[in-house]
Amino acid sequence: MSALFWDCQTGISGDMAVASLLDLGASEEAVRAALAPLAGEGFELRIGRVEKAGLDCCDFDVVLDEEHDGHDHDMAYLYDPEWTPGEGSGGAHAHGGGHAHARGHHHRSYAQVQEVLASLDLTPRARSLAEKTFRLLAQAESQAHGVPVDEVHFHEVGAIDAIVDVVAAAVCLDSLGVEKVIVPRVVEGTGMVRCQHGVIPVPVPAVLNIAAATGLPLSVGSRQGELVTPTGAAIAAVAMTSTSLPERFSVKACGMGAGKRDYDPPSILRALLIEEMDSGDGTAFGDAPAPGDAPSSSGAPALAPGASAPGDWIWKLECNIDDSTGEILGAVLEDLMAAGARDAHFLPVFMKKNRPAYELAIICDDAHREALERIVFAETTTIGIRRQRMERSVMEVSWRDVETSYGTVRVKVCERDGLLRAYPEYESVLAVARAAGTDFRTVYLAAATSA
Repeated sequence: MSALFWDCQTGISGDMAVASLLDLGASEEAVRAALAPLAGEGFELRIGRVEKAGLDCCDFDVVLDEEHDGHDHDMAYLYDPEWTPGEGSGGAHAHGGGHAHARGHHHRSYAQVQEVLASLDLTPRARSLAEKTFRLLAQAESQAHGVPVDEVHFHEVGAIDAIVDVVAAAVCLDSLGVEKVIVPRVVEGTGMVRCQHGVIPVPVPAVLNIAAATGLPLSVGSRQGELVTPTGAAIAAVAMTSTSLPERFSVKACGMGAGKRDYDPPSILRALLIEEMDSGDGTAFGDAPAPGDAPSSSGAPALAPGASAPGDWIWKLECNIDDSTGEILGAVLEDLMAAGARDAHFLPVFMKKNRPAYELAIICDDAHREALERIVFAETTTIGIRRQRMERSVMEVSWRDVETSYGTVRVKVCERDGLLRAYPEYESVLAVARAAGTDFRTVYLAAATSA
């Protein structure tokens, strides 16, 4: 199975992520179509080529008009401690508790960002990725500023260019159809950087909060400057399914995305489409060790003699909660899914003294386990979490757009050992049914039959 490997040796930002995926082969047409409803938001989308360190890279450029420009690529503004607003900047304005901001920085609440995303015509997977990314950003900003998530007013990530980056990255990932995204490490710089609230240390608080919440593998290098933006960190964290590269792999394609800030050496994000190869000892990437071997670094136990090769390994986390409100539990479930849980659910149970309660169950991988446990301890009343390493047999999943007499429906296709199953996506079926003026069941059956 092919996987996407993001090589973040020189950091990651939203525009770098999108550019690397477009260079890898993601659909530019799909990106432009998804962003078309935002045409009146004060930006121009330019996709082209640029040379960085003699290398030909893709350049994804969200060119803002003067009213919306937030100095994101102005090196003097970002790093010069003596910087002052020059002519044409329009001075500063107060926000919140009297913080001074250069004119032109637009603020959006989390609810407003959600409304923007809801207005776009996205596939179910692209919509899910975009919504999870902004949910993660909202949580990171909430923690940084000490306000509830619903009261967050985005600054660095609330401008239209960040919305464009997040949506474009989600559309690109969906267009490529990869189910595995490997991020071994994200290299950040050091020093200080100016943001809309003043000069703050690198890594900035939002990036640190994202890494803490998701297990994003952050590495701090010696270079001065902000190499990892909150938007870039959130895109990588939401897409990431693993932090471990296979021992051996073949490279099917390579895309390179150029950064805008003037660093030396320049920021270039590489996206590699790789295919896992036999390691040379009879096992492939993702397989458990041979019988008698020590447990792998991921914690998966060795196979018993005579056991068949596994599909993959997961963690199942469980805890019982008998003293929490339904509203709190609902919010916890959303936070767990946004932080990288593969699945999470509640089951009604009866505990000691016949107390009605809920059992929380979470399915996750190694990369996200610790972050998810932190969320459970921080946001629920439980004082203990049970965990169990489990082996799964899984079907290979792909996505298809199926034409029906009612419209195009997104279908998830699952295959294994000659078995084939098709599952029309709920949001896609519902949208087509409403547009066609018919019922959900009719469109669902039509899509399932056509697949």
